[in-house]
Amino acid sequence: MKLNLGCGYDKKKGFVNIDKSAYVNPDIVLDIENGLPFLSDSIEYIFSNNCLEHIKPNNWAFVLDEIMRVACDGCILELILPYDNTNKRCNIDHYRTFNFNSFNQFLIKEKYRAYYSDWKLERLHYQPSKFVIKFYSWFPMLKNNIYFKFKIHKKAKE
Repeated sequence: MKLNLGCGYDKKKGFVNIDKSAYVNPDIVLDIENGLPFLSDSIEYIFSNNCLEHIKPNNWAFVLDEIMRVACDGCILELILPYDNTNKRCNIDHYRTFNFNSFNQFLIKEKYRAYYSDWKLERLHYQPSKFVIKFYSWFPMLKNNIYFKFKIHKKAKE
């Protein structure tokens, strides 16, 4: 099974399209801040385009844990999220923005991997050079979104 979280009008064929607004006519009307109604280890692909920035801070850890719970070992997690710039930060219903390093603490091979999380991710997308990362940190207004693609490892050894 494949999920498209916060689908809006961008419904994906072959995915269960989920949104909290019935107005966009998703397959399932659901606020993911209340949990995901799927069995543990049952999802093989999770896609989300500009949805997770709307998660309230007090629900952030719960939503991440729910994504991890329903994902099977080897699940692909593909995310498009707002890059950290003033236009995105000032959006009244955005609770966070992201940069190239936002998920590094969950990477299996990261030297300082978060000891407090069960998240174990393997990066599947191109990581830009240090120059590109620095360039966008100096000129963040030139970047709108950031792309992440990971494989979730549940059985990986530390």
